[in-house]
Amino acid sequence: MKNLMGLLTVLMLILSGCGEEKSSKENTLKTKVEGGELVVRISQDMDFLDPHKALAAGTYEVMFNVFEGLLKPTSEGKLVPAVAESFEISEDNLTYTFKLREGIKFHNGRDVQAEDIIFSLTRISGDFPGNSVVRDLAKNIKSVKKIDENTVAVELKEVDGTILSKFTTAIIPRDVTDIEKTPIGTGPYKFIEYLPGQKLVMEKFSDYWIEGVPTIDKVEFAIIKDEQSSILSLQRGEIGLYPRLGSTHIPTVEVTQNIIVTEQNLMQILSLNNKVKPFDDLRVRQAIAYAMNSQEIIDTLDAGLGKPIGTNMSPVMKNYYNEETEGTYTHNIEKAKELLKEAGYEDGFEFTLSLPTNYRFHADTGVIVSEQLKKVGIKANLVEVEWGTWLKDIYAGRKYEGTIIALDGKIEPYDILNRYISTHRRNFMNYDSEKYDAVMNKITQTTDEEAKRELYREAQMILAQDIPVVFIMAPAGIVATDTDLRGYTPYPIYVQDISTLYFVK
Repeated sequence: MKNLMGLLTVLMLILSGCGEEKSSKENTLKTKVEGGELVVRISQDMDFLDPHKALAAGTYEVMFNVFEGLLKPTSEGKLVPAVAESFEISEDNLTYTFKLREGIKFHNGRDVQAEDIIFSLTRISGDFPGNSVVRDLAKNIKSVKKIDENTVAVELKEVDGTILSKFTTAIIPRDVTDIEKTPIGTGPYKFIEYLPGQKLVMEKFSDYWIEGVPTIDKVEFAIIKDEQSSILSLQRGEIGLYPRLGSTHIPTVEVTQNIIVTEQNLMQILSLNNKVKPFDDLRVRQAIAYAMNSQEIIDTLDAGLGKPIGTNMSPVMKNYYNEETEGTYTHNIEKAKELLKEAGYEDGFEFTLSLPTNYRFHADTGVIVSEQLKKVGIKANLVEVEWGTWLKDIYAGRKYEGTIIALDGKIEPYDILNRYISTHRRNFMNYDSEKYDAVMNKITQTTDEEAKRELYREAQMILAQDIPVVFIMAPAGIVATDTDLRGYTPYPIYVQDISTLYFVK
């Protein structure tokens, strides 16, 4: 009850803009100031600084401030011009013509030119080891041509109703020999220093194309994997911004920090390897779904703030989320036992549940899940795994039985759901459904928004019924900030936008 009572006193701050505001800790007017330095706590290291190779959501969360594409996402989930000033789509939906923003510069001071666009979009072709957004764009590009000094035309091989979101792919300078060592983009902050396992430092780009942005001079993303150490650093004032704070810590830190609670585009799942026995049996997966009690997990670990989900999409995606999926499997111990008996596991079974060490939330969820499964005779042997090993063996190698993780959402709904396509490289749950693949293929063939919405809802229901993973919750987004930090802006994707932040005094 203490946690829940503490939440009643949480000050919900989602502040933006400038001018004077009242501080949450003092009854005095404070004024926006220019400059200052900020330390942001993150829990995982970068995988690649090359934006075309980066796979980890945590890397994109940070480098969102350094790199921009022809288009970029807003906090409202829309796509708007960035490196491009405008764009046009041909009547046959096969040619996208982008006009570059006048005067936009790279962090090395050079103007962005049409040749840089061509370089960035052709660099990723062939067998380039890029992330899913990059690869999906690259495989459909037929040609990239310079129309004039400020205009580039991208011709596609085939119509793709999801292609616009792929033009968020970073634009990088053609004359930088190693972008991994020298990350140069057009974003509001420029890269300064990276110490693996310790920190990444960036500073304000004074020639950024939006006037008056950003405000804060210098930002350090401190890589602190241990949660307790992070909380102590926050209380000592060594950290000014702490994204994804565990709800159990609110009563401890709300005395000295501002607390912001938001929805986030994140789905926590119990992933089951569908090609490993007994999880290749639908009845076993259904039994696990019935045995688990998501609301108990939400109440215990997320102070009741998270939202139960029945599919691989967060309710924050209001235009696309299929709320009818939520009731597909409700907590029912007897039903779970019946299904296990039917599948030949009346006496239950054992399996290894691998938990990433750098995410305490998922590890703690694993403890509750193991207790819930015991009630139907299933023994989950908990094994904690280092993040690098998790990425290599589980995410890439698919060498596991079960794991608990959160999947980050995207601006484009297709990019949230495509990991369940049987041939997709991110399908680490090894799900295989011809019906699902067919629906997802239809989505790429239409540009009609209403038709796509219905197809997305159908795809979500297939996942809900087939239960390739057990969908646990969309965790609440809880952020702790310095009392003099303002302007935090939540996004429906996994980013920390430093450009909106500023200090007051």
